[in-house]
Amino acid sequence: MEEQDRRERILAAARAALERHEYEQIQMRDVAQGAGVALGTLYRCFSSKEHLYAAVLLDWLTDVGRAPAAGVRARAHAVIAACQRRPQFYKAHVALQSSADPNARALLTASGQVARAALAAEVAGLGPARADDAATMLWALITSRLSQAIYRGGDLGEIHRIADAFVDLLAPRRRGEQADRS
Repeated sequence: MEEQDRRERILAAARAALERHEYEQIQMRDVAQGAGVALGTLYRCFSSKEHLYAAVLLDWLTDVGRAPAAGVRARAHAVIAACQRRPQFYKAHVALQSSADPNARALLTASGQVARAALAAEVAGLGPARADDAATMLWALITSRLSQAIYRGGDLGEIHRIADAFVDLLAPRRRGEQADRS
């Protein structure tokens, strides 16, 4: 239990640091100090800074996925809004894509799965394969447009419009699937 408590304190300190600073500016010794643990203890829990922040991002995206949303449109807007509120989290996600740490890569894969699963749950009526495809396409659309907006100063509002347009493309199929079940 003590080890789990330490791990949670480290994650909370790392998340707080990312809320205040860009990923590249954060030092592991500062996270350890914020968590009240020795640097060696931090490295026993997490193999690298990349591993630690991949865990932070997985927790963050899990929280975003659990937030109440009524339908795929609302879920997409919630994901976009979460990235707008904390662009440094999205930037950390992008920076970690090139990680060589296998622990970080595994958690990043899980993060993407969590985000897509939250979107797929909203269109489950399409059937598992189509819902997964729709969620994958919507997640790809959101992340590519977020990259453009956050890194190149694009219009964040445009992401909402494009996500809505994609959801509108799904609407006839979703109505057809619902009618087929009636």
